Amino acid sequence: MTLKRYKVLRGVAAVAGQLATFQPMATSATTHPALVNGLAGLVNTIDDQLISVMSCTIADGKIATLDILSDPDRQARLDLTRLEP
Repeated sequence: MTLKRYKVLRGVAAVAGQLATFQPMATSATTHPALVNGLAGLVNTIDDQLISVMSCTIADGKIATLDILSDPDRQARLDLTRLEP
């Protein structure tokens, strides 16, 4: 099994700059609140096809970590619970 590399970003400017890359996809995706491995998160779909899964950890009232996963093989192993609005 080959593990894909991931990128660690630190600081508001670095994270905001990287998130701007995903803005075009975000406008065409449908976002669903979800529990991702027991954490608050979002499941993003386009035409009911899973595109990405996001989860975050909050510490001291701020987002401490934001994890975004778009690898279909790894997504298939997640425990996802969709939350109804």
